[in-house]
Amino acid sequence: MATSATTEILNAFCVDLEEWFHLFGSVGPYADPKRWDDAPSTVVHDTEILMRMLDKAGVRGTFLTVGWVAERHPELIRRLVREGHEIGCHTYWHRLVYETGPEEFEADLVRSLEVLRDLSGQPVDTFRAPAFSIRGTETWAFEILARHGIKTDLSIVPARGDHGGMPGASRDHGIVSTPAGDLRCLVNPVMDFCGTTLPFAGGGYLRLFPQWLIDYGFEQNHAAGRACVTYIHPREVNPDHPRVPKPPLARVKDRLKYHKYYVNLRTTQPKLERLLRRYRFGTVGQMSPGIGPWQPWPSAAVPQTSVMGGRL
Repeated sequence: MATSATTEILNAFCVDLEEWFHLFGSVGPYADPKRWDDAPSTVVHDTEILMRMLDKAGVRGTFLTVGWVAERHPELIRRLVREGHEIGCHTYWHRLVYETGPEEFEADLVRSLEVLRDLSGQPVDTFRAPAFSIRGTETWAFEILARHGIKTDLSIVPARGDHGGMPGASRDHGIVSTPAGDLRCLVNPVMDFCGTTLPFAGGGYLRLFPQWLIDYGFEQNHAAGRACVTYIHPREVNPDHPRVPKPPLARVKDRLKYHKYYVNLRTTQPKLERLLRRYRFGTVGQMSPGIGPWQPWPSAAVPQTSVMGGRL
């Protein structure tokens, strides 16, 4: 039985709108963007599954979109808008932020925002870094985001991950002040379990964890008054999507990273459908007003220093 806090709190349902080959690690021939047009596309088919599921639940979500995908499937973006969904930005080339510098990151952001704002007719003022790759040493990205009209960032996970994460960061949603203006940070939720801090609310975690453990994370955060940001990738609701070639002579660690993308794919849709029945969800724009009053993050909320602007 859901608690009263659980039934009252509005969570955000987010989709990282990217192709099945937009993986990190051993990605075979599609590590080079020049080869992306050679790959079969499943993003429209897979996104339609999510759209039908959300429509059945009466929920609208935030689709954080890779600009490259939007340019190749403009009608998909227009359909999402017509059906009442919110469009956000997930960069243009889907590169890890810490593999770029400020200039390259800014150029990529500008290109993506031009495409997404033109196609959607929306402000497109929400952003998530691929693989949560704004770490403590990349907080210079916040100033660039604010400079180009981003109002809400979803890039922070206060735990360590394969390609990002900011262990020690605040778990509470808050305001980061930059020279270009304030930026709201919706922190991706983590839970305390068996002495470990774990993400739980989307992607591979949602596929790997049993339903009771996911519920445990939601209930723990809701008891603390925190709304949860849930995310999924379109490929994760399509168990039959193509596979990136397995690295033939990779180390055990690299082969495990490959396999993690394909574990429990047939469980994703049933888990999402149950979450949509059990908890309240909406877009980032719908969720944000219920968080107030927004509090500034203290300096201790960001565990390292900004490359561009000093400590945030």
